[in-house]
Amino acid sequence: MLDLARQAAEVLVERHGRLPREQAWDGEFRGELDERLMEDPPEVGNPASQVLQRAVQDILPLALRLDHPRSFGFVPSAPTWPGVVADFLAAGYNINASNWLIASGATQLECVVIDWFRRWLGFPETAGGLLTSGGSAATVDAFVAAREAAGCPEGPCVYMSDQSHSSQMRAARIIGIRGEHTRLVPTDRLFQMDLGALATMVAEDRAAGLHPIAVCANAGTTATGAVDSLDALADFCAEHGTWLHVDAAYGGFAVLTDRGKRLLRGIGRADSVGIDAHKWLFQPYEAGGLLVRDISTLEKPFNIRPDFLQDALWGKGHPNFWDRGLQLSRSVRALKIWMSVQTFGMAAFRRAIAKGLDLAARAEEYIQASPVLECLSPASLSVVCFRINPAGRELADETLDEINRSVLARLFWEDPAFVSSAVLAGRFALRLCIVNHNTEWDDVRETLEAAERFGKAVSGAA
Repeated sequence: MLDLARQAAEVLVERHGRLPREQAWDGEFRGELDERLMEDPPEVGNPASQVLQRAVQDILPLALRLDHPRSFGFVPSAPTWPGVVADFLAAGYNINASNWLIASGATQLECVVIDWFRRWLGFPETAGGLLTSGGSAATVDAFVAAREAAGCPEGPCVYMSDQSHSSQMRAARIIGIRGEHTRLVPTDRLFQMDLGALATMVAEDRAAGLHPIAVCANAGTTATGAVDSLDALADFCAEHGTWLHVDAAYGGFAVLTDRGKRLLRGIGRADSVGIDAHKWLFQPYEAGGLLVRDISTLEKPFNIRPDFLQDALWGKGHPNFWDRGLQLSRSVRALKIWMSVQTFGMAAFRRAIAKGLDLAARAEEYIQASPVLECLSPASLSVVCFRINPAGRELADETLDEINRSVLARLFWEDPAFVSSAVLAGRFALRLCIVNHNTEWDDVRETLEAAERFGKAVSGAA
């Protein structure tokens, strides 16, 4: 066991050292991997070191390297090494963090981490929550709480912006909201939810006999990093007696910085907030979380006590996380967060988050000054969107879309960076999301220079 663990640690350390010199993405076609991996399980086992070596060579490298300093696509993740070791320890101890009797230490630690989140977000002492696999599970739990708080009405509907993450729509479907009753609210030029349009939709739906149960605000959309007007939405939901859920899966931990706290003003007024530590708190997957303003709104719908679990209860006053969400069997997610914070301290996390904010703002300045690049969405949190649009050329949007798709393809195949795209107001955009604590300005600048270089070549041929 020691030999295998030592080999695994050496593999990870060596990988981390060479990562900046590699491509941010590597993959293989299905046919090739079928030939390599689609086989019957062995009847007699192989040496463990040989199995590890095969995993390291044939499986694990074929992925988007989310912790690469030039991984700017989607919302990447760059875990701290204490978090990685914490997951190893949690798996080795084989703890099921389901309730107090089964895992009192892990349960107490999750209470500690959830209380950190509560204070960071500005929630009251009545608040609580749990750690989840990610934002998708957090939203399902939140929507169940919202539905129950509304009295499980007939004809429920929920509202989210046309920039909201697909997990919000999926969660609405899972809890039984009809597709036509999941209402997409248009956004303004900054891709923030249009409050006037929301008010009109809610009024029309109520007049039609429907029952609004939740409004979903964004605290950092995936496409642009947009933050909705959280204070105004909190006022609206309070006036209309509607649950306010905030999707802060990507952007929520920006609240640890002074700038982020200003951008996310009002988040502490929400009824629930989903937030992912495996994004901007630099933890390994899976480390999502859900906070609710009143913990009873979670425990009321999820507290189900079958007879076969009666021996797992240990008196009153002990929290049981299986009473707060959809999972009974649960991994220990709090340990990695706790070990990382204990190891580095909060000042280091604040600096790392502020660095992402700074790099995105600097990227926007570069784009604005470029004769080849056009900013389509200003830096919001740590996301900036742009496109190739050479100055002095009057090109139709359709032509520019094709040029930018070609540039994205060339970045993918010919540049070490990984960049993703978005469609903003019907226009194809290149998109940078900067959340890696190892990313430096040179990584961002050289990626933008590559986009300019490919843009000149592609647009010159157009």
